[in-house]
Amino acid sequence: MVQKVDTDDILFKLSELQVLYKKMTQQLLKTYQLSTSALNLIEILGEEQATLKSITEKSQLDKSTVSRQMNTLVKNGLVTKTSGEDKRYVYFTLVPEAKNQFKEYNAAISQSFSSVLSGWTEEEKQMLSVLIGRLNRSLTNGL
Repeated sequence: MVQKVDTDDILFKLSELQVLYKKMTQQLLKTYQLSTSALNLIEILGEEQATLKSITEKSQLDKSTVSRQMNTLVKNGLVTKTSGEDKRYVYFTLVPEAKNQFKEYNAAISQSFSSVLSGWTEEEKQMLSVLIGRLNRSLTNGL
């Protein structure tokens, strides 16, 4: 007979997971001297050259917030800022160091998580992946 699971217990465990994952990522961000917002903007820029308007649309953040954060990235030497032919537009581009930091951070987060799951069997990892996928789909459909 299957034991009934308390929804509040699941919510508590999800909350605990979120806190622990955030702690792990914050430690790595500190190691790579990045912030969450910088990481998000670096990911949005990727290999592209982009205007403040396009970055704002992709990030779904306020224009003033994006402007402030992009100027911080420029000041920190992670992004270059150039004027276009039309002086009304400014273009932002990642410098190679930012691309490297982003790749190294992603490799480190992947390695950290792999380490967390190192004692798990492949079947357990597969089951976790399936259940998280199912939860994500249910949440998406419920929104």
